Amino acid sequence: MFFWYPVLTLMIDAMQVIDMRLKLIASGKGSSEEMFLMVNEKVDALAEARNILVRGGNSQHVIDNYRKIVAANVVRLSA
Repeated sequence: MFFWYPVLTLMIDAMQVIDMRLKLIASGKGSSEEMFLMVNEKVDALAEARNILVRGGNSQHVIDNYRKIVAANVVRLSA
């Protein structure tokens, strides 16, 4: 598989999550809890990326971790 494929799929999934969240906000269903969760997830993901790199991981491990987080958001927001 191409080395850029995981990055490309991460970008596409992240755009899908952004679209889903914007639709929630536009429909008036977006809550302050969702906004807090969105910011909190980003801070936690950054800390986890730092931990992966400190433990000797590489950028591929970081990308894989972000892909899991984004995929979980797609599932949660689709429900």
